[in-house]
Amino acid sequence: MKKLFPEHNFDAVRDKMYALRHNFFDNMDKYLLDFDKILSDRGVSVMWTKDADSLTSTIGSIAESKYLTRVCIDSDTYASGKLPNCDIIDIKSVENSSDDIDLLIVDSDFAVCDTGSLVFLNRESQNCFNKAKNLVVIVNIDQVISSYEDLSLFISLRRKDREKDLPEDIRIIQDKPTYVLPSTTVYSSDATITQQEVGLTVILNLNKIEDILLSEDLVSSLYCIHCGRCMEVCPVANNSDTDAVSPIDIVKLNTYDNYNRAQHIFKHTTLCGACDDVCPVKIPLTKLMLYEMQASNMVVSPSRPKQLYSLFQKRSNINRTNNPILKFIFIKRFFGRNKMLSKYYSENSSDYFNISFTPPHEDNPNEILKDSDFE
Repeated sequence: MKKLFPEHNFDAVRDKMYALRHNFFDNMDKYLLDFDKILSDRGVSVMWTKDADSLTSTIGSIAESKYLTRVCIDSDTYASGKLPNCDIIDIKSVENSSDDIDLLIVDSDFAVCDTGSLVFLNRESQNCFNKAKNLVVIVNIDQVISSYEDLSLFISLRRKDREKDLPEDIRIIQDKPTYVLPSTTVYSSDATITQQEVGLTVILNLNKIEDILLSEDLVSSLYCIHCGRCMEVCPVANNSDTDAVSPIDIVKLNTYDNYNRAQHIFKHTTLCGACDDVCPVKIPLTKLMLYEMQASNMVVSPSRPKQLYSLFQKRSNINRTNNPILKFIFIKRFFGRNKMLSKYYSENSSDYFNISFTPPHEDNPNEILKDSDFE
């Protein structure tokens, strides 16, 4: 099958996607309020949550207020996986049975503001939508897009199988789905199917993005559409037996976890820049990781940023000289205690660092990186 985006066209696609994501987050409040209004006008219950705790509390209150006991969960966002006084039913059991369920909790893969659409891609529970009396759809704010006309582009770039244009199973909900009432009669030629409207609740989940939104430097990390490309090309993730973390998650983990923020970066990246080259929305991942390194709690003295820049400059020198002795000294000095990265550098002959920058000013060694520092 012909690829959707030939190599010569991919850069143009990335430029467009970056512009679309930048526009959405610049005008996010307007888009989300419009989305809320469209859903509310259709009789859909809309709720807002700010983090995992408020999400758990909200879903618990929905189940309790409606006396829902048979629950099925198809969500990575709702990590709790438990509800008081409820039986959690496996998705496969629901799909292979004629029994109904009281509540299905599911993540949307995308949501579209101008049409109020909820989009599901290859969700395991998609065949169970008509067996649930109530449906709670969790919409993570960073997966909302402004216009329906751009949806096909987002879906195409999100696909897991790069050889296919679109996912195999796409479901788009714009109106309340219907629930098939279980029949109490023996099947016959004149049997009728009774349907009723599903109780639909949409939860707009901020998912702790306030800290990122407050930083002009980090907000582009929210442009991520979870395509997985950065994970695929990351040498650390692909050489790690356990604890593999994608480049985009490194940035977000460090924003959310002040205590361990520098540990995450130094443990899980070589700063090779490969993720920058494949990101379909042009997130400057390497620059964001450098920014996080400077802003981290490990920067405890004015000399630390200078040491950081010195380290990167030595990496660039090693790329040019390809000297095995300098390579050994470099690895021993800077990564001797990190077995994972030490092994990577020892076995890898490719360039260590493929972006360049200017060092911080001597009169302000703690200066944070700016766009103009990068070529």
